[in-house]
Amino acid sequence: MKIDEITLLNFRSASKVRFEFSPTVNLFVGVNGAGKSTILDALSIALSWLVKRIERENGRGSYIAPSSLHNDETESALDICLTENDQTYRWFLSKVAKGTQSDLTVQLTGVTRLAEVIKQGYAVDNTLPVIAYYSVNRVVTTTRPENPTRDVTGNWDIYANALGGKTNYQSFFDWFRQQDDILNENATSRTRWMRQNQSWIRSRVKRVFGYLQDAVSVYHQSIDAPDFVALIQKVQANEIIYTEPRFLFLELSDLIETLDINTAEDKVYGDILKSLVFMFYKMSALSFEHNDELISQGTAVTTIIEKTISQFADIAAQDNVEIKLHTFCWEVFSFAIGLSLWWLSDKGKQALESEFKRNSKQITTNLLQYTQNIIDSEMRQKQDGYRHEVQQLPVVTKAIEQFIPEYNFLRVKRVPRPHMLINKNGVTYNLDQLSDGEKNLIALVGDIARRLAIGNPNSEEPLKGKGFVLIDEIDLHLHPGWQRLVIPKLLEVFPGCQFFISTHSPQVISHVKPDNIFLLNQTDGSLDYVKAIESYGKNTDRILEDLLGVSARPAEEKEKLHQLFSLIQNGELAEATELVNSLSALIGDDADLVKANVLIKRKELIGK
Repeated sequence: MKIDEITLLNFRSASKVRFEFSPTVNLFVGVNGAGKSTILDALSIALSWLVKRIERENGRGSYIAPSSLHNDETESALDICLTENDQTYRWFLSKVAKGTQSDLTVQLTGVTRLAEVIKQGYAVDNTLPVIAYYSVNRVVTTTRPENPTRDVTGNWDIYANALGGKTNYQSFFDWFRQQDDILNENATSRTRWMRQNQSWIRSRVKRVFGYLQDAVSVYHQSIDAPDFVALIQKVQANEIIYTEPRFLFLELSDLIETLDINTAEDKVYGDILKSLVFMFYKMSALSFEHNDELISQGTAVTTIIEKTISQFADIAAQDNVEIKLHTFCWEVFSFAIGLSLWWLSDKGKQALESEFKRNSKQITTNLLQYTQNIIDSEMRQKQDGYRHEVQQLPVVTKAIEQFIPEYNFLRVKRVPRPHMLINKNGVTYNLDQLSDGEKNLIALVGDIARRLAIGNPNSEEPLKGKGFVLIDEIDLHLHPGWQRLVIPKLLEVFPGCQFFISTHSPQVISHVKPDNIFLLNQTDGSLDYVKAIESYGKNTDRILEDLLGVSARPAEEKEKLHQLFSLIQNGELAEATELVNSLSALIGDDADLVKANVLIKRKELIGK
């Protein structure tokens, strides 16, 4: 899949200009204000419609802003053409100034058809193309990864924050930590989840004890209610019940026994709480096993759910059910399921919660089957997700090491607080200790690799996945040595991607073939371009002067060198020698001064 061309009509600095693209890399070169960002923003707007229609049917991308109309023109348009499997897809975006009319109409049939082709391919081989724009505003503000909510990364996350305006790499570092958590999953997983969901846990515990106090009021003649309330408050003040659930259910079981009601249904409620205590002991033991054992965990929970639902059904069939005690125990049961199945997605939790709420008064026969279906479905999704995710992290680290070999072993250290470490030439550094250029390059390469890994989960070589990558001012913060290597390395590490890159660095230009370079300029106030005649392998002085129109030397020194060679040509050797000495004191050793000395000596010896 490649972008063949795009035409800009009255878009920002462009009156009308058409770009035909190379299938590998396209480099936009020019001084500030020449229009480099204009072409990248135009591509981003056009591609946003493809992203949105891949994500959902009839999704809407970005529109041409009224402020983007060129020189107060009344209409503007973007016309883009792509090829996929020898089929051409074209779509046309337009903008008409308010209060005016135009014959230009938006045409989206092409993007709709291409999105459908991509989705059909996704259904077959589970792959998606990368589409990402790294604007000039991209920045590494901090490399300290946050503690993200524990959810499996889906294929559609390939497009999260892909074409936004300001790019912040924090999501990359958060994702890296999440993958590291998955790769090193251990018994603290549920503990981490409980820390992250303390507000929800505390509110549910408060609700449980509220129902318990209501239930106690029924038995006020049998026990001292005020003392019992004080006992509840003491249990609630014990912080351990919010971090280790089995202690909460032990305390609840003990409180129910304190009621000491000798009726059949109350005994069954006490047995239910004991079953829940057992479930949490079982789940605690299973937490020490790898996530591939989710089936075992799900089976253990389902067995207890089945038994408990049966007990509730037996009680509900009786005539003298105490509704407040029943409501309390059902709330405890629902809460216990939520804590046991902490690894369910938010959607799964909400579905289960709704079903249990619907069955709180009268238990339906399909409650157990519904619960089982949710657990089975989520386990399948998570097992597939875990299998793919644990492959993603090595892909990203491989890309970084392949791109810049002196940097390797990017990793997370969690004490005293989470931060990123990397080895540079064998020495360990906190990533925040590196320069902005180093951090930005590592994050850029890592983020492209991350998206390719997410979009190609079944591929043995995900870095060869296809896509479109837009990068504004690729030389941003980079040392000249890295500027020379950055584009060849991008093409080496990500050979399936088509790149659209802007720069004004002669070091970048010198490593790109002229056919891939667009020299942007403003002709009569409108964006235009010419293709470079030569670039690859040329020294930076030639590129500065021939391609960028910038003198390689300060104007005064350039004029003095011109004067020096004129003196030599005219045989004024004494004046020439004096000027050589003056320039040597000013600029030191220089190839042109060496050449001048040789010419002077030759003139002195042979007169020509």
